Amino acid sequence: MKRILITLFLLSSFSIGICSAQSTQSNELKSSENSLLWKISGNGLQHDSYLLGTMHNVDRTFLDSISGFRKAFKEAKQVAIECDAYALDNQEMDIAQYVYMPQDSTYAILYSDSDFQFVDSILREGNPQYFKYKPMFWCLFFTNMIAYQNIRGKETGMDRFILLIGEQNYKKTLFMETLEEVNKRTAYLDSLRYSINLKYQAASLKAILQSPETISTLMILVSKLYKEQSTSSLMAIDSLNKKNMNFSELENIQNEEKQHFKKMMEHFFEILGSRRNEQWMKNIIPMIHEDSSLIAVGALHLLGPDGLIAKLRDRGYNVEPIK
Repeated sequence: MKRILITLFLLSSFSIGICSAQSTQSNELKSSENSLLWKISGNGLQHDSYLLGTMHNVDRTFLDSISGFRKAFKEAKQVAIECDAYALDNQEMDIAQYVYMPQDSTYAILYSDSDFQFVDSILREGNPQYFKYKPMFWCLFFTNMIAYQNIRGKETGMDRFILLIGEQNYKKTLFMETLEEVNKRTAYLDSLRYSINLKYQAASLKAILQSPETISTLMILVSKLYKEQSTSSLMAIDSLNKKNMNFSELENIQNEEKQHFKKMMEHFFEILGSRRNEQWMKNIIPMIHEDSSLIAVGALHLLGPDGLIAKLRDRGYNVEPIK
């Protein structure tokens, strides 16, 4: 459980991640509604539009396996993804001060002698100056490396490919949020990550280095359920992990710190999930009334009582799964 909790927090940058920030209230989809592609109609719309649930580390070739995708893409006059991923990739970002280790702490202080030798032997081989950065920096580095190991790179992911072929087919391309909004949110959430007790960061890093298969196994399971289009199972995993978020197994961490961490994670997930969904609705409504649109976002943003499907239905639109 300890390593699963570590994975939960680190994978929270993936919209499809196990920590998607949807409410844990009972609002499961019917089995007949297990789908990744949904048609939006009614409520005064002149053209049908489509919602597509993606997984950011699934290769673009899977799009051909989604029933109705080609038709939806052909019909759509405009395509939208979460943000301008290519522009985001080309940004030059300065390393924030909170990423660096404080002067009064070292890796040797955070670990026992044997644990330090283990961590040091791995990190020093890759970067002799690793000790300049907090353990969270390396937690995120290795988590992302493991998460994307099964595809050739981020550039071959589904979202970027949809943006690329949209532009190639002269479709209007739109984004759910601006780069400024993404950067502001990322900086804030990173500040939360790096504010975690250094001993817990160190324990997390050691766990990842000792058992990288924990993350890869979890990602394989999520990818499998996604490719099976078992959205109800993805929601069930999400809900189960949040119910188990009690942190009782964390060693050498005071109860007060555990409660603080729990509240921080809940806040973290709310920002990534329900708050973003509500903000995106302000873009989606005018978008689908303007013209036929294909809107591709992380799959779990579609689901649950705070998901885009529920929000559209609450506003009077028909949202139907495409099989």
